Amino acid sequence: MTAALALPTFAPLPEASPIAAVLADVVRAASARAPRSRQRAVGPSEIGTPCARRLAYRALDVDPVTGAGGDPWASIVGTAVHVWLAAAFEADNRRRAAPRWLVEQRVTVSGSIRGTVDLYDGETATVVDHKVLGAASMKRVKAEGAGEPYRSQAHLYGYGLAAAGLPVERVAVAAYPRSGFLADLYVWSEPYSEARAVAALDRLAAVVSVAGLLDVDTFPARWALIPADPAGCAFCPYLRAGLASACADGCPGT
Repeated sequence: MTAALALPTFAPLPEASPIAAVLADVVRAASARAPRSRQRAVGPSEIGTPCARRLAYRALDVDPVTGAGGDPWASIVGTAVHVWLAAAFEADNRRRAAPRWLVEQRVTVSGSIRGTVDLYDGETATVVDHKVLGAASMKRVKAEGAGEPYRSQAHLYGYGLAAAGLPVERVAVAAYPRSGFLADLYVWSEPYSEARAVAALDRLAAVVSVAGLLDVDTFPARWALIPADPAGCAFCPYLRAGLASACADGCPGT
């Protein structure tokens, strides 16, 4: 009779395993070191935020509040999907007699405002911005269309491409589900509007002007006079719960 194979035994890990905390710490640290996390200048993705106070913090190069901005996992997943999609469209270009796509194209929108266009379709002159969204955001985009931050970002990218000499007819937001199936992909699109892009840039200039007139550097309590919007508070890098009022050290939210 063959002897039973002796298997090694391991002590079960406690439910609150320290390994989980170590893994999470490594992921958070890597996320904080990522170029997107270290971005300082205001970018096209931020200009359309409905919160003037958040826009002012970013435009005036105020340091984000340490540890704020929510869990980084959604951003990490989004970045990973963007890398995969870029490789997929580059591969599609190589299979074609003439490339159709511009992938990860750097553009100058205005002055120091620069960004990276996820995708430009040369056949239809369409700017495509990839978004990897949770269930609630997917539902909202399908029901209401792209929100103002996404719309402004897409038109600003179109503005930058047009300034570089490329024809731009439409802008689109491709919403990919963070969980689910590719069949749930939803694309919102509308004609490109230079006027919409210029209006977003004018609003940015107005917010910066108001912050300058209030002289928030000298009188930090005046940050509270810049209007705030509750949309996106949970993911705002300037959120600091417990503050009595907005100041140079952050915003208590609304």
